[in-house]
Amino acid sequence: MAADPKQSETLRQIQEAFQTAQSQMTQLRQQVEKHSELAQAKAQSDFLQREMDRALRALGESVFKQVQKGRVQLPEGFNPLLKAVEHAQKKAEAHAREIGDLLKEGEETAQRLKEKSAGGSHSGVAPSRKKL
Repeated sequence: MAADPKQSETLRQIQEAFQTAQSQMTQLRQQVEKHSELAQAKAQSDFLQREMDRALRALGESVFKQVQKGRVQLPEGFNPLLKAVEHAQKKAEAHAREIGDLLKEGEETAQRLKEKSAGGSHSGVAPSRKKL
């Protein structure tokens, strides 16, 4: 019995589609692997950049402290940077004082309320009268 030509053609199309799908899957896998490598490289780059930033910050803070103590004299070209750091430091100190004042005010208010409630049930409002 001879093979049905329609069946043979359908089988050939299925095989071609399967081979195409396999090829696409291989390409997709390669693209995913490449993307993964790039993501890992980016993550490593970001980590190294943060490490460098921390080291530079520590160096800058150390040098700034030495300048403030008079142990290190920087060239005049650094004056704008020093002034910017000093300005930022003054702003941070002022902000910290504001926070401290707010906390102190809150504590004082809480203490007054605590004393007021401990002193009795006087609310400062006249009691209601009973009807006869």
